[in-house]
Amino acid sequence: MRKLSIVLCLVWMVLIFYNSSRPGTLSNTGSYKIVQSIRNDKNILQGKTNSNKTNPSLLPINQRDEKINIFIRKNAHAFEYFILAVLVSNLLFLFALKGRNALTYIMFICLFYAVTDEYHQKFIAGRGSSVSDVLIDFTGALIGLGFFYLVYYKCFTRYFIKNKKCRAN
Repeated sequence: MRKLSIVLCLVWMVLIFYNSSRPGTLSNTGSYKIVQSIRNDKNILQGKTNSNKTNPSLLPINQRDEKINIFIRKNAHAFEYFILAVLVSNLLFLFALKGRNALTYIMFICLFYAVTDEYHQKFIAGRGSSVSDVLIDFTGALIGLGFFYLVYYKCFTRYFIKNKKCRAN
């Protein structure tokens, strides 16, 4: 189980690095496709004809699309680090590192990776690094860390305590 957890952490870190290595135009095109897909789905739900379906490879056609695109991109940042925090938390718990030390290590690993990831983006065409992205990444990691602890202590701990009582009877 420990080896699998290590592999999952490393694979996720490589995925984050890969996403950051994509040039700005490719990265924007991917999120613009999501914006266009949302628009098309909204039109279908509203019963509008599908004859004016937009080409998903086109750039946003108005300022609202651009705001939605930024929202999607920033949430993708947070989600990547949410998952990273959950995976790192699980890994450290499998190695029996719990409590305040584990929290410190998890937060350090996620923050360090966010900072180095943003620094790495400075060298990618059409990308840049920003402190706000590091804060968004770290916020996603903190939410992931909170989620992991909530699930671990509320669900797993109760399950194990309940099973110990059942075995004692």
